[in-house]
Order: sequence, then C-alpha cells, then structure tokens
Amino acid sequence: MFSPFWDVIAYQAVKDLLSKPQTTQHMADLLNTSVSGFLIFTQSYSLPYLVLNKNYDVIKRISQARQDDQQWLVCFEASNFVKILALLLQQNVVDMEAFIMSLLVGYDPKFKENDLTDLMKVEPSNTAFYLLLAAGEADEKTKTRVCQRLLSSPKFIDV
Repeated sequence: MFSPFWDVIAYQAVKDLLSKPQTTQHMADLLNTSVSGFLIFTQSYSLPYLVLNKNYDVIKRISQARQDDQQWLVCFEASNFVKILALLLQQNVVDMEAFIMSLLVGYDPKFKENDLTDLMKVEPSNTAFYLLLAAGEADEKTKTRVCQRLLSSPKFIDV
C-alpha cells in the first residue's frame, strides 16, 4: 500500500523521532513491527533526506537499531549510500563536492578518509539509475540540472 510513497512517508515518520516518537511508533504499530524494525525497514528511504537535512541524531538512532559497531556504516552501506548520493547530487549548489562532503563528514568524520571521487565508485550504475529516476520525476529546471550533472561530471562518468 505504501510502496510508491516510502521516500516521503519514511522521512516524515522518522525526522522527529527524538522529539515526537509517537509518529514513528504509530507507523511501526500500523506495520505490526517495532520502532527499530521500522527504522531498519525504511532506512534506504529516510537516510537520504536525513543526511540532506542534517538530522544526524536520527541517523545515529537508525545505526543503533541496526546494531552497527561503527555508526558511519549505516550511511556507507551501498544500498543506502547510492540513494544518499543521488539525492545530494540533485541539489542546486555551487560547489557540489564541498556540499556533499560537508554533509557526510558532519555526520561522521570517518568520511574524511575518502574524497568524492572515491565515494562515487560505490555502485556508480545504481547511483546513475536513481539520478535518472529523479530526473524523470522532476520539474524541467531540476531535470535539466540533474541530467547535466550526470552527463558532464568527469568524476561520475570516469568511475
């Protein structure tokens, strides 16, 4: 029932997890699961928006639900990272590399160990897929920007 809308629903349900946990609890109850189960189930949908909006405390809570030894793993897992990277690459910013790296390093300094070129080597075809998917659903201005970014970025194409 919710599948086409998980990217919106998941973020809305978890963004205020620490200040209004009842929203996440209601969604978990609706799906007959625990809050931790809900966080794990929806992580690939909510994490891109949590990173974009610097909701680092909620990301840490998702990492705890996953029982990760190192908190940065939740964002670096390929199935999550490609969606995070695809959303960040869609943003209208002047210095894309500085923007993306500041958000990732803001969550966990472990990301300083790589530059954006290295990070773009994580599942580049899936990242391109999510960028193209976003372009197909975007308004004309955003569509043009996303396609230009995808086609003109030597860092992305040469991966």
